[in-house]
Amino acid sequence: MPTIKEIAAVTGYSPSTVSVVLRGKGNERKILQSTQEKILTAARNLGYTPNISARRLRNIQFSKKLVLAVFWASDFRASMVVRFLRGLQREVAESKTDCEIIIRPYTNGTLSEAASLSEMNMFNAAIICNASAADIEFLEENEFPIPIILYNRVSEKYCTVNVDSTKLGGLAADVFLSHNKKAPAVITSEPVFSDMILRVESFYNAFEKQGITYRKTIYEENTMKGGYEAAKLIAESDSLPDCVFCASDALAIGALRAFSQCGIRIPDDIELISVGNGENDMQEYASTSLSVVHIPMEDMAAFCFRILIDVTNGKVQPPYSVVLPVKYIPRESCGDIPHN
Repeated sequence: MPTIKEIAAVTGYSPSTVSVVLRGKGNERKILQSTQEKILTAARNLGYTPNISARRLRNIQFSKKLVLAVFWASDFRASMVVRFLRGLQREVAESKTDCEIIIRPYTNGTLSEAASLSEMNMFNAAIICNASAADIEFLEENEFPIPIILYNRVSEKYCTVNVDSTKLGGLAADVFLSHNKKAPAVITSEPVFSDMILRVESFYNAFEKQGITYRKTIYEENTMKGGYEAAKLIAESDSLPDCVFCASDALAIGALRAFSQCGIRIPDDIELISVGNGENDMQEYASTSLSVVHIPMEDMAAFCFRILIDVTNGKVQPPYSVVLPVKYIPRESCGDIPHN
């Protein structure tokens, strides 16, 4: 890209005049319109592109506004960002912080490309969501000039906000066990972070502690279609489970449709519980309302912001971690825990 000096040499004007025009300050400095047009035409012909990043960085450095980047993976979790942003925006409003939130989509496993040092310099702070093991390794091995909070991940270097995935899987199993279920199955997708495995293992481990070794795990794409296909496979198998734990609401919604088409009654023939990571309306107004182990995404987002402000003000130091509780919400697909 040509420099301002090169454009000045072509047009015959001083570098300072060229700079003023290219920054859009020509009228303010009372530079003739004909001069501005000549400079802009020369710049276009030479292929000049204004350095928007540098301009933005200067604005950030002299602004009191908090510019916050939220890095969110652009995979099956993309729809979940709505719940996260709802909680984040609520907390920003309640804190009365002048804050600009910028969503930075990235491909899981390639955070290093989206969150390079030059990119991070564009912001005052960042919340990293949905990071893979490779993404965490990248963060741990590098130093950044801004505070960073990790959402639903663990770290020995950064502040984090999490839920207990062991408890999440175990809680679903405890509900089924309280209903005397003995043939558990899981519908999930290929794990994109370690806690997905932990949730499934803690679910089965709770049954094994009661001497129940039955396992049936179906892996499909983490979508409603994936849940539909997984449930069809279960319905066509030789032995039906009596309870199913779904790794997401999307999988559960698809499974409900497939079970219904196959004449399998929920919850009479199979009870079903989902990881509650979707919208409340989707859970409540499914064909059979979904019982879920609720992930408090809105509250997790709010805590991310609170910790960020506390780190900025020196009230806490990394690594600082908050673990929020999960809870079981009974609905038609499974029902409540019996009370003695």
